[in-house]
Amino acid sequence: MSQLSRKERLVLGLIPVGYKQAIHKRLLAELTGLDEREAREIIYHLVVEHGLPIGSSTEPGTGGYFIIDSTDDMEIATRHLKPRAAKIFKRARALEKLAQQMFNRQLKLVLEE
Repeated sequence: MSQLSRKERLVLGLIPVGYKQAIHKRLLAELTGLDEREAREIIYHLVVEHGLPIGSSTEPGTGGYFIIDSTDDMEIATRHLKPRAAKIFKRARALEKLAQQMFNRQLKLVLEE
């Protein structure tokens, strides 16, 4: 925790445990004084760089950020990620094709892992 910035600690301190208690990004931004984009970037950093188990849900009425504390939480947190990623890759591939058609230029927008 000592490696976290002040803003990271502020955001983390407001995220509840469990998907049923999730905090909406709008409320999180309001309570922290950050804009939604900055709050989202901080959460990304907390997960990817610090390895904290923060999930998000897009479930109607209960969507938001939460600390993953169970297998149910993990399932909720990962359920929407693969379909979203697939749509992003599909869009990137479409742009690659358009770049070829419009500019006769081969672009590689999709990351290979």
